[in-house]
Amino acid sequence: MLKIDKNILNTLNNFIGSAKNIVITTHHNPDGDAIGSVLGLYHALKTKNITSAMITPNGFPNFLAWMPEANSIVDYSKNKKKAEELLANADLIFCLDFNGYRRVEGMAEVLEKSTAKHILIDHHPDPESTFDIQVSFTEVSSTAELVYEVIEQLYGPDNINYNCAVCLYTGIMTDTGSFSYACSHQQTFAIAGKLVEKGVNVEEVQGLVYNNFTENRMRLLGFSLAERMKVFPEYKAAYIWLYRNDLKRFKHQLGDTEGFVNYPLSIKGINFSALFTENDNHIKVSLRSRGNFAVNQFSKLYYQGGGHKNAAGGKAFMSMDETIKQFEELLKKHSNELNA
Repeated sequence: MLKIDKNILNTLNNFIGSAKNIVITTHHNPDGDAIGSVLGLYHALKTKNITSAMITPNGFPNFLAWMPEANSIVDYSKNKKKAEELLANADLIFCLDFNGYRRVEGMAEVLEKSTAKHILIDHHPDPESTFDIQVSFTEVSSTAELVYEVIEQLYGPDNINYNCAVCLYTGIMTDTGSFSYACSHQQTFAIAGKLVEKGVNVEEVQGLVYNNFTENRMRLLGFSLAERMKVFPEYKAAYIWLYRNDLKRFKHQLGDTEGFVNYPLSIKGINFSALFTENDNHIKVSLRSRGNFAVNQFSKLYYQGGGHKNAAGGKAFMSMDETIKQFEELLKKHSNELNA
């Protein structure tokens, strides 16, 4: 078991016990780990007859909407008034799967101004010091795994019911690519096993998340690999780029490009992959690597971003053509590191 400081756990328990209005939130463009963690904590508190509200800065992919009570999550981008009211009245806010307020983007100001106690539970490096309590461990596979540790150490394993378990399992599964990366710790598999004991059907969850493509999403993936992927064997790198018109052509929905950045890493000899997606006012940058090339540092240097050593993201405020031209120059600049 991960050893969380007893003083932190005691303080957190006191905060929860005295709180009248609890809010659970996560980062902008929430992924499986973010939504799984939010819902997992929500269900765990519910077993203790503790009511909480859930808020996301914007929407989340349809392939996560099946999780129990996902329809209770308030989308700040669509229901700003309700979300701001919940945050204004909150006396305790759980901040899950992000290490700083800028990660919630448009919701940052109202979240930061809240007078509530702010509790960080996260596995990203370099957390900001603005939270009242930090439960931050970079060595865990996912925030969902860390939420499990917090719940078990606060309340014991009996307070993790099926609804909590299936949400946390989804978070762990998605943030490890179905246990193919970021999971070389025995405890990750031990926790996954405990969640399965609660009734999680591994094959069913796998199918709901990964075998749930729309036809358009599948065709967009095929187009991305056939027409929008460039490979640089000399740098052990590859990238995919998608213009807004490409996304429109395939009727893009939120989450449709989730995981696309991982596909070039399946090419023999490729250890660094990037996905550039054109938005209205910026280029979204997703980065992945294998081995020792730290994409979080690369993202911090060039894309105002960050993340994990092998999985990071950021933004480029240039045209798509300028962005990919710059990226190709950066491959040359970092050639020695990429070939190390």
